Amino acid sequence: MRHKQAGFTLVELAVSITIIGIVITTVIGLVLTVQSTQRRTAYMETATRAAQRQMETLRNDNYSNLVTGSNVDFTNQLPNTLPKKKGTVAVSEPTAGLKRVDITVEYYEGPQKKEVKLSSLIGILGITQ
Repeated sequence: MRHKQAGFTLVELAVSITIIGIVITTVIGLVLTVQSTQRRTAYMETATRAAQRQMETLRNDNYSNLVTGSNVDFTNQLPNTLPKKKGTVAVSEPTAGLKRVDITVEYYEGPQKKEVKLSSLIGILGITQ
């Protein structure tokens, strides 16, 4: 006498659990990759905005306050969201009446040091003259 039994065999259950495990692992890996990319992008955007803000401050400052050969540290003005940060400005004078400012913002992404560098020329006449 045979009774028909409904249900899954152990092999079917093992295959299903394996497939579900692979799918979950793939999704978790994808989510972690997206989060890492978003964090890196946020750091870079924050550093770039800080460098641009410093550049605008220097452009709006008096031309005579820019001392050729000087290095200005503006680390204390950088956002706290940047890990292990440092901000510097190097002032040079490529030609008379024209100063060049090289702005560097350094920060760390884990063990890797990252940099954002911006440069601008600032003339003696300024924007409105």
